[in-house]
Amino acid sequence: MKVELRDVSVFYPTAFVPALSHVSLTVPGGALALVTGPTGAGKTTLLRLIYREILPQSGTVWLDGLNLAALPFRELQRLRRQMGIVFQDIRLIPWETAYANVLLPLLCRGVPYRQARNTVLELFAELGISYVRHARPDSLSGGEQQLVALARALVCASRLLLADEPTGNVEPATTELVARLLRRAHARGLTVIVATHSAELIAHFPDAVRIELRDGQLCTPTSATVG
Repeated sequence: MKVELRDVSVFYPTAFVPALSHVSLTVPGGALALVTGPTGAGKTTLLRLIYREILPQSGTVWLDGLNLAALPFRELQRLRRQMGIVFQDIRLIPWETAYANVLLPLLCRGVPYRQARNTVLELFAELGISYVRHARPDSLSGGEQQLVALARALVCASRLLLADEPTGNVEPATTELVARLLRRAHARGLTVIVATHSAELIAHFPDAVRIELRDGQLCTPTSATVG
């Protein structure tokens, strides 16, 4: 799934500077890209634009050649069903168990129950979180919640995976596992875009396309960017 931003700027009412300022870039379909930069650089804003949680004040965002701002809701929902998203603020359903949080999106996509169940249980085992499957999010640690959110994103993504600080709350030893699962998703042909300031996670992707943001502006162009 190709992602393109054309001269995009985003302003938040309470901020003194733009969250993003005249950013133009392209992430080719099937690429693995790292969005890097310090806290406040605009990484989360960039991902929020891609799944159209927000719209830019100027410029356009395109997904597979479609202008997101012009899409009717039904078409937007069709695109979102092809995405898996690890939100920085997790966003698990608080009244459902960890297991149900990952199972339900698969059932909503029409995956047969037995297949969905096996997929979720196998992924929980690989992530080392089988012991939390019957727990609700508010009883989990921040790292456990983040791994459940990663599991949900991995099972949902069929063409695009967006991960916002996916190792922000996990133990350092778990970073390698997270990186391996992200690479596996990329090997399946997905476009994978990871926003992070973790040097440990970045080190696992030496060949990734790099998109560096500072103060809402794109830094040194890479092969993913067109200015």
